[in-house]
Amino acid sequence: MATTHIRRDREARRELRRALDDLADAQRDAGVRDPAPRWWWIGTGLVVITALIAATLGVVAWIRAADAYTDDDFEAAASRVVGLLLSPDATAPQRVREILEDATGGFYDEFAQSADAYTAFVRRSGTVAAATIDGTGVATRTASSATVLVAATVGYRSDGQTDADRRFRLRVGVAEDAGRIKVAAVQYLP
Repeated sequence: MATTHIRRDREARRELRRALDDLADAQRDAGVRDPAPRWWWIGTGLVVITALIAATLGVVAWIRAADAYTDDDFEAAASRVVGLLLSPDATAPQRVREILEDATGGFYDEFAQSADAYTAFVRRSGTVAAATIDGTGVATRTASSATVLVAATVGYRSDGQTDADRRFRLRVGVAEDAGRIKVAAVQYLP
């Protein structure tokens, strides 16, 4: 009995919806009713505009994220140059050129001025060193620059004799230059 009442109620509602739809169609055909209410067009327009703005902001954020450097990028650049700096080798004079290729700003200017003296000292002393980067960490950063702390151990050999290992801690400023991350400053820490 209850199911019969529910079935009849559902049928009556369907009939009512059909009748209302037929009435709306007849009114539109007769020109008495607008094809769609103005508020519907305004609401739809606002939804479309909001969706376009959200999509644009998403694309901009995605593009910026794709161009951003990671902490690993900054740490790798600092490690590479510190490794070259702390590994002088009298048999590898191209090291100076490699360091200058990865340098920019004040560090480039300072190192370029002393590059000849650095090379002459390494040749004269016959020093060979091997640096091991013990650890790195980004202390501060922006989208295109960072300050990286580097800990390194250097083993020296001079005239066939092995000296004791020395430990270094450095603060390295790295910055983007011509689409690459380069070292802009090096400071030895006590």
